[in-house]
Amino acid sequence: MDLKASIAVWLRMLGGSHEEIFAEELQKPYARLATAVIWLVAAGLVAVLVWILVFMLLDPMAQSMEMMPQFLEQMGFSAAESTELVTQMENTAQVSMFLMLCGLLVGIPGLALAWSGALWLVAKLLGGSGNYGKQTFLLASFITPLVMVSVLLYLFPLLGPLLVMGLLVYGLYLTYFAVKVVHGLPAQKAFTAVAAPVIGFMIITCCVGTLWLAMLGAALGAA
Repeated sequence: MDLKASIAVWLRMLGGSHEEIFAEELQKPYARLATAVIWLVAAGLVAVLVWILVFMLLDPMAQSMEMMPQFLEQMGFSAAESTELVTQMENTAQVSMFLMLCGLLVGIPGLALAWSGALWLVAKLLGGSGNYGKQTFLLASFITPLVMVSVLLYLFPLLGPLLVMGLLVYGLYLTYFAVKVVHGLPAQKAFTAVAAPVIGFMIITCCVGTLWLAMLGAALGAA
């Protein structure tokens, strides 16, 4: 599919009567896993390009490093030591930026495919009959534009993250319809198929966060 046709599908999937639209799109010849992967990779590329532009235009690393020599001198470091430390910080920042961009490029499609896999597994356990490729196509048809918009919104302080959270909730709302249509599940089972992975993710996140805080507390206590 070309870009114009893809955008038309994305806009169609983001609005309207979702069950009818999703059911119609499932019958299209492009409703397959390959299309979904291409769209998700495109979302990752857009995220990378946006952040590259941010780094090029705003250059936050240079702004943060500008006052660093003076700060280090006030802490008692010599000029030579300050120069060496600043160089090390700049190198670390560049590597971190590169890893972050790679993470966006690989992580966005990777997480979306994993999320689709979790939904597919739960739906199957609940009696769903849908195909993973078809399901992933439907998910990618709205995840892709939502990710692209979220990357842009996130650049705006305070309001941006709140709007991104709103888009996340809307994405879950669309996910409910996608799972319901693909697997032919009744409303309650479709809701459970979406809610179960979300709750599981929240529990894992809380456990990891609690473990990290416990380890940090033990390290500080030992020090």
